[in-house]
This record gives sequence, C-alpha cells and structure tokens, in this order.
Amino acid sequence: MTPVPATDVPSPLPEPAPTPPLGYLDAVGGQPLLPRALRAQRAALDQAWSDPARLHHAGRRAGMVLDAARASIATALGVRPVDVYFTSSGPTAIRIAVDGLLRARAGASAGAVVGAVESLAVLEPVHALADEVMVIPVDGVGRVDLDAFAEALARPAALACLQAANAEVGTRQPLARVARLARDHDVPLLVHAIQVIGRDPVPEDWDVLAASARDWGGPSGVGVLAVRPSVRWRPDQSPDRGWVGGFPDIAAAAAAATALEYLTPVAAAESARLFGLVDLIRRQLPTLASGIGVVGDPVDRLPHIVTFTCEGVVGEVLVGELDRRGVSVASGSACTADARMASHVLPAMGPASDASVRVSLPLGCSAATVDLLLREFPSAVAAARAGLEP
Repeated sequence: MTPVPATDVPSPLPEPAPTPPLGYLDAVGGQPLLPRALRAQRAALDQAWSDPARLHHAGRRAGMVLDAARASIATALGVRPVDVYFTSSGPTAIRIAVDGLLRARAGASAGAVVGAVESLAVLEPVHALADEVMVIPVDGVGRVDLDAFAEALARPAALACLQAANAEVGTRQPLARVARLARDHDVPLLVHAIQVIGRDPVPEDWDVLAASARDWGGPSGVGVLAVRPSVRWRPDQSPDRGWVGGFPDIAAAAAAATALEYLTPVAAAESARLFGLVDLIRRQLPTLASGIGVVGDPVDRLPHIVTFTCEGVVGEVLVGELDRRGVSVASGSACTADARMASHVLPAMGPASDASVRVSLPLGCSAATVDLLLREFPSAVAAARAGLEP
C-alpha cells in the first residue's frame, strides 16, 4: 500500500523556530535546544558566571539571573518560586524527591506505592530506598488499576509515585483520581511529569512534581522539582539558592526558563498539530507491513509519542535499517536502551514480547519527516526480517 502523505500544517512555533533534522523522530532521546534558549544560555554565560551566594556585584548579578529563572519556571507550573528547585537532571530530581520524602518520615512506615510502568528513574530509587514497594498493575494500554492503587494506599506508605503519562507508549494516567486516593490516606504523591511539560497541560494533581528541561527544548543538564508547601521532605543536601546538589548551572537554568516561556503560549497548538501527525502514523504503519501492532491508548495519550511492535525482527536491527534510510527512532524505552535491557513497560501491559520501536516527534517536526518514515518503513522491515532468515 502506498502511504498517504502527511498534511503539511504550518507549525505555530514563532520565529526563530526549532528546525530538527529531516527524519529525526526520537524526541524522548533528545531534541535541539530552542534557538531562544541558546541565546539566553550564551548571555547568562557572559553575565552570570559568579557564585550567586556572594555579596559582591558579580555574585548578586548571578543570583538575580538564577532567581529570575526560578520565578519563570514557577509561573509556568502555577506555583510559588520558593517551591521550585533546580537539579542537574530529571532523574536526579526524582531521586532527590524520593529520598527527601522518605527522610522526612524517618521512624514511620517507609513503604512506597508505584505503578508497574513507571520510569526506571522512579523504580530504581524507590526499590533502593523504600522498605517495602507495592507495584500496581496496569491494563492493556498501560493505565494503572485504580482499585489496586486504592488497596495499596490503605496499607502504611510514605509516598506514592505515578507518572502523568507513560513516555514509552504515551498513555495518560488517571492523576486526579489517584491524587484523591492518596490525599484520603495522607500519602504524598510524587508525579513524574517528564515528557509532559510543554506537550500537555501542566498537571495540577500532585504533591511533588519532577520534570526535565530537555523535554521542552531546554538544555539537558536541568531538572526541576516542585514541592507543595504542605509537604514534608528533607533533601540530603541543602538547596543553594534553589539548586539542589552541586554548584548551580545558572546559564542552563536561564536557558530552561527561556525555553518554557517561549513554548507555553503555543504548546497547545503545536501539540494538536503533532497529535494529527502521530494519528496518521498510528493508522498507516499497520497497513504498510505485516505483523505490526500499535500499543498504548489511541486517544487519551501524549500528542507526540507512538510505539509499535513488529513481529519477526530484532528492535535494534530495525532501528539500524531505518537509520540507514535517514530515519532516527528508538528501540525500547529511553531508560533501558543504552544498557540493552528489555523494556519493562510492554510486558506489564501484556503484549507478546515482539520487538518494539518508539517514534517521538520533536518540537517543530515536519510533515516531510513523517512522510519519510512512512515511505521507508516497508523496506526497512523487509530488510530487518531478511537479516534474520537462516
């Protein structure tokens, strides 16, 4: 079957707009720094290089830049600046949150409730630090079982963790309902919002929120942690003017804030455009080759992510064949690809353990990039299967 070309809807992103490379479809793995963020980073490197804790002019200037970035992020998240903290990455923010919540409840129950498809950035620190971990199963699209969540929260627990949406298959989670359950049992809810901020509305139902600037077109070295004033948490390191762990990277914080300021007013329109492109991919891929299954919720999902399974191939081989044809995608989850570990997400959902490939559209992704994927997909699958024939 000949693929139907994607509709070339103009991107709503204002100039200077991001221009990801043709064929690049691995936004979860990283995307180009937004042009405005790059300019802000360069300016901050020139102006805010001193220790923001110093009282001299250079230190005060650096502190003002860091404070402005913190206030800007807080505005975008709908919280107070004092409730926002910077870290060196999204996973670092999650580890600090888990550790701080458990430390604040020393001597009480140190149990944790987590969804089965949480990122390894959540699962690893929870399993390492909590006394007991209650893992909540998910349904066939990757959404947590609310009855099982309620049952687990009825037992003593120090925290609950739930992603806003799954970064491997895109399915949104029932945050509002889980937050009500957690509140009824006086258990703080840590929400993993990586891949959500800048793509979906900012979640409102959380006690602690973790995010990553790289996912909204900011630099890779900035994570964000927001903590409600009513929540007890005690990080293992005292925040340095809102930065937890290490010396503040002020230029990166300024770039992160600028990227989110740029994206917030147009995020809904850009996400609607990308949702349409992903919908085209979801509909057409199964018609272009046999044995293709698309996973995750087809509607209640992140706008820019789609994962499919492919019978009779090795995921890394298919990724390589697409790469040779100018298309960049990912095999498995971002947390496991480098370690060559099998993803835990699809087995938790129940599909057969076929090869899985994730497509994630960067900000500014063009219809031409989607057309290239659809055009090259059949031959890439055929080549990957031929390579496995005896």
